[in-house]
Amino acid sequence: MKYFIRYSALFVSVLILIVSCKKDFLDKNPPDQLSSDKFWKTQADADIALTAIYSYLIQGYNYTNANNTGQGWGSGTPYWETLTDNAVSSAFQNVANGAIEATTGTIQSDAYNTSYKAIQACNIFLANIGNVPLQTAAMNHYLGEVRFIRGYYYFLLAQLYGDVVYYTRPIGNASADPESYQLGRMPKAQVIDSVISDFNFAVNNLADTAYTGHVVKGTALGYLAKLYITQGNWQMAATTAKTIMNSNKFSLFTGGYRGLFLKPSQINNPEILFSGRYQVPNAYSPADYLYTYSASFQPLKYLVDDYECTDGFPITSSPLYDKNAPYNNRDPRLLATVLTPGVLYKGGIPFVPTQIAAQSGFLNKKGVDSTRATVIGTQSDQDWVYLRYAEILLLYAEAQNELTGPDATVYSAINSIRARPGVNMPALPAGLSQADMRTRIRHERRIELALEGQRYFDLKRWKTDRTVIPTIKDPTASNNRTFPLRDTLWPIPQMEMDVANSYGNTNFKQTPGWQ
Repeated sequence: MKYFIRYSALFVSVLILIVSCKKDFLDKNPPDQLSSDKFWKTQADADIALTAIYSYLIQGYNYTNANNTGQGWGSGTPYWETLTDNAVSSAFQNVANGAIEATTGTIQSDAYNTSYKAIQACNIFLANIGNVPLQTAAMNHYLGEVRFIRGYYYFLLAQLYGDVVYYTRPIGNASADPESYQLGRMPKAQVIDSVISDFNFAVNNLADTAYTGHVVKGTALGYLAKLYITQGNWQMAATTAKTIMNSNKFSLFTGGYRGLFLKPSQINNPEILFSGRYQVPNAYSPADYLYTYSASFQPLKYLVDDYECTDGFPITSSPLYDKNAPYNNRDPRLLATVLTPGVLYKGGIPFVPTQIAAQSGFLNKKGVDSTRATVIGTQSDQDWVYLRYAEILLLYAEAQNELTGPDATVYSAINSIRARPGVNMPALPAGLSQADMRTRIRHERRIELALEGQRYFDLKRWKTDRTVIPTIKDPTASNNRTFPLRDTLWPIPQMEMDVANSYGNTNFKQTPGWQ
C-alpha cells in the first residue's frame, strides 16, 4: 500500500539528514545512494541508522522538518490529555468530542502513519544489520533496541485500532512486492503476542543498567508490565514490575518533582526509564512557547480540583481548602504541573488567563521552563519522558492490589511516591478495602502522571472512558462531550482504505462500526 512506499523513503531521508554533517562519509557514499551495497558495512553505519530510528521518538515539533507529525508526539505528547477530562485543545477537537470519522485526520491518522513510519524504519534496520560485522553480543544488543522500538509502536497501534496490519520485513513498492499490498489486519491478540516476543527479546539481550538515552533491560521490562496490565494479567504485571524494583537500577528522583521534566536534572536521572531526547541545536522543540504564548493546550478544572490538600483530604472535605485562595495548601504536584493564575511565567510576568484567551484558566507547566521569555522560534531542549520509575511503582501497586488486595507492598509503593522529597504528601490511611485502594491508585496515577499523555490509555483499559468523557464540558462549549461506543477503537485513515481498494485489496477491512 501507499504508506509503505512513503515510509521507506522517509527513513532514507532521515538517514541522509543525519549523515549530511559527516563529510568523510559523504565523500565515499553520496546521500542519494544510501543502498545496501554502500551502507550497512560498518558499526558506524549501524549507529547512524539507530539514531534515525530514535528520532521517531521526537517526531512532532522536533528539529528541522516542518513535515514531521505535530501534536501528540515528542514534546507534543500532552495533547493526548485533551481526549480526557485533564485538558482541552482545538487540535483534536473532533476526536475529543466524539465526532471522529475515517477522514478526521490529526491524531486519528497521525497515530497510524507515524507508527508505521517507525515500524518500517525498524524493519529496514533489522533486515540489514546482519551485513555489519559484529560480535554476537553486540549484534543482539542492536537487535534488542530496535525490536523494542518496533514493539512499542505496534503496542500503540493495537491499543488504538485493535486489529492492525503486521509485518516484520521491509515493504517495497507494488511492482516489486505485490504480496505486501494484499495484507489484511492481524487479530489484536496475535499482534500483542508478537509485541511480547519483541519486548522479551529486548529484556534478554539489553544491558541491565541505568537508562542514559538508549533502551535498556529496565525499559523493556517496564513496557512489558504496561502491556500485561492492559490485558488484566495482574500476576505477570506485578512480577515484571517487581523485577525492576528489585534490580536497584532505578529510583525516585530526590531533586524535586518538577526537575524530572527539565534539563539539566534529566541527565542521568535515576527515575527515567525511557524518553525522547532533545539536544539544541540539532534536535529541539518549541515546548516553552507552545505551552505558554499559544495557549493551544489548557488543563481543565476537573484535573486541578482533583489535587488533594496537604492534609491528604480532597478539597470537598479538607479544612485547609480556601475557595478564595484555592491553590494554597495543595498537593505540591499541582503547582509543579499546572500554571495557575498569578504565578510568574514568560521570564517573570504574572499569568492572567484572559490576556491570552486561556478560557480554562490554566496552562501546562510540566516540561515547561517558565523562567524563559519565550518567543516563536524558541529552541527548547527538555526531553519528553515516556516512562519513569514512579509509574513502575504505580503499575506494581495496581496489579498487586487486584491480586491480593491492599497488602503492605501496595501501601509501600504508593506511599513512597507521595513521600517524595518536595511532595511530602501524607501516607494513605490504613485499612482500605480493595475497592477503596483501587480508587486511590487510580487517583494517584492521575495526579502523579498528569499531562504526560497517559490518562486516555488509562481510561480505555479501565473501561471508564465511556462514563468519564460524556461528563466533560469544555470551557467554551454549550454541551458535554460525547463518546459513541464505536470510538473505543478508531477507524483506519480513509486514505489508507482508498489505497488498498485501488490495489484490489479485499483483505484490508475498516474497523467495525466505521464501514
